[in-house]
Amino acid sequence: MKLHLGDTVKGKYRIDRELYAGGMGRVYLCTSTDGRKYVLKHPLLNGRNDDIKLEKLKVEAHILKTLIHPYIVKYVDSFEDHNMFYMVIEYIHGKDMKTVFKDNPAAEAQVRSFCEQLLSALEYLHNQNIIHRDIKPHNIMLHEHFIKLIDFGGAKMRFTSLQRGPTYLWSPGYGAPEQQAGQYYFQSDIYGVGTTMYFLLTGEDPCTLPPLSPRRKNPGVTRELDNIVKKATTMDPDKRFQTATEMKDTLLGLYKPTGAYNPRIIVGSKEFPVEDSLTLGRGGGRVHPDVTVHDPEKYLSKIHARVLTDAEGGHWIEDCSVNGTFVFTLGEYKKIKKWKLQDNDIIAFCWNAEKGPYITLKYKRS
Repeated sequence: MKLHLGDTVKGKYRIDRELYAGGMGRVYLCTSTDGRKYVLKHPLLNGRNDDIKLEKLKVEAHILKTLIHPYIVKYVDSFEDHNMFYMVIEYIHGKDMKTVFKDNPAAEAQVRSFCEQLLSALEYLHNQNIIHRDIKPHNIMLHEHFIKLIDFGGAKMRFTSLQRGPTYLWSPGYGAPEQQAGQYYFQSDIYGVGTTMYFLLTGEDPCTLPPLSPRRKNPGVTRELDNIVKKATTMDPDKRFQTATEMKDTLLGLYKPTGAYNPRIIVGSKEFPVEDSLTLGRGGGRVHPDVTVHDPEKYLSKIHARVLTDAEGGHWIEDCSVNGTFVFTLGEYKKIKKWKLQDNDIIAFCWNAEKGPYITLKYKRS
C-alpha cells in the first residue's frame, strides 16, 4: 500500500509527500485539519514478516504514548483505518545525525551538548524501566542545537517489546555485544551512546573491536573524551558506566567516584546504598518501601523484595512478592526465595518465558 499526495487518512491527516520508504514501512509528511504538520507512519505489508512489521509499529506507539520529554519525539495519534495501522508523531524540521556528520566530524562542544541531551533522555527512559536497544546516529534527529530520539519499535518497556521470546536486536557497529546473544541491559544503551560519540568525533561508523578509541582516527580528540568512549564501549557491561547519570556527570565533569555507594542497588539510573536492610517495591496506600520502583501496571507487590545484611557483611535478597523475584545465573533467570548476592548480579522482579524480565535491577559491590 502506498499513499499519494492529497490522500486523507482518518478524515483529518492529508498526505503532503512521502519522506521515507524502507523494508519495514513508509513514512509521510502530512497536514492535519487544524493546519499542523505531522509525520504519519504505516507498516509495509507485503507478505514478508508482516506480523513483525505491524507489531513493531504498535510497540512504538504504545511506548511513545507514555513518554513526555524534550529530547524524545512526541506521540500524537495511532489508529486503524481501512485495515491498516497508522501512527502519527511530531514533525521534526531537521536531519538525522548520521546524515549531518557522515565524513564530517563534529566539534567537541557539539559532541558534549548532543550526548548530554541523549543521556538526559536515557535517564528519563531508564527510570521508567525502558531500554531503547537501538541507540545510533540514524535514530537521533537534529533540530537546530537540540536532539530528538526516535524509533522505539525495538524498545523494551516492562513486558512490552517486539516479538516473543529472546529478541535479537543488534545494529552492526552500534549495538552492544550482548545484544547479539539476545541479552540486553541498561548498560546496552550506554554502549550505544559510546558508539554514537565515536561517530560524532570521527565522522565514521565504528568498525573495530571494542573498546573504541576515536583518538586513533582523529588525533584532535581529547584524551578525556577518548577515555569516556572507551569506558562506554568496553565489551563487559559490568565495566561500562553503570547508569546514564554516571556517564552524563562524567561528561560534564561533575562525577565524583568517591561518592558512589558501595554496595548498592541500581534501579534504572538511580543508585541506592545497601546498609543494614533495604525494602523494594511499588508501594501504595500506607506502604512505603525504601526504594519505590516505577510500575504503572502494578505487577509488582507493594513490598516485592528486601535486601538483608548478614553477620559477615554479605548481602541477601529475599522474595516477598506474589509474582516472583528472579536472579540471572548460568545463562537463565532462576526464581528464588532467598539468594546471596554477588557483585554484578542482575535481579528481575517478575519474569515470563515469552516476555522476559518485567523489571531488572543490579547489585554492585565494587
